[in-house]
Amino acid sequence: MTGLPNRLTTITLATILVVAILAAPLGGATATPASSGTQETATDGSGESIQPGAQFAGVVGVQQAEINGSMSERAYAAELAAAESNASKAAIIDERLAKTETRLTKLEQRLTALNESREAGELNDGRYRAEVAKTVAEIRSLERELAAVETSAADVPDGVLADRGVDRDAIRTLRERASELDGPETAAVARSIAGDGAGQAFGPERQPGPPVDIDDRRGDPQADTDSAVPGHGSDGAANASAQ
Repeated sequence: MTGLPNRLTTITLATILVVAILAAPLGGATATPASSGTQETATDGSGESIQPGAQFAGVVGVQQAEINGSMSERAYAAELAAAESNASKAAIIDERLAKTETRLTKLEQRLTALNESREAGELNDGRYRAEVAKTVAEIRSLERELAAVETSAADVPDGVLADRGVDRDAIRTLRERASELDGPETAAVARSIAGDGAGQAFGPERQPGPPVDIDDRRGDPQADTDSAVPGHGSDGAANASAQ
């Protein structure tokens, strides 16, 4: 019987999360059906067209990154709130800093692999933009986490942080690395897929992005699917190497 309250609490929290997910705009974008059976395409800033399948896959990836990021941020805040001493806070900060550094390194490697695959002709433009948009959303989530780490570290004495090997300058360096990844070029690619709000904090305050056409893709559904869904087509290996 003692496990019943915990189980009910877990079910309640899961229900709240599902409701929040359903209430929020999809990856900063709004889905709309195509008209008269014709397939419309979005365009990026240069006027190049983006297939609806690729754009839809991109905004789904962005949304998932935003959800994961928000959950991670809230978990970190909860851990800090439960800390009973500066020493325990320093331990939490140290652990989170190590995790974010590992994630940042992987994101740097992923962007490099995506750019190399595109230049080699192994990745089509739609798939490239979808993967970059998802990566940018993860980078922006990471930037928020690093900002939270830096803020929480400011409340812990230097000596206590030093005992855990936490360096304030190292935190700022990681924030600078993350900011460099989210440069104008990658930001423009993400914007072409999911609008200006790509990677913003997940919640009711988020702003919807441009419409995404969801049609039956009667023209060539297999070609569109292969170019938009991760793991399909000749560029599947490039994505695998970028994880």
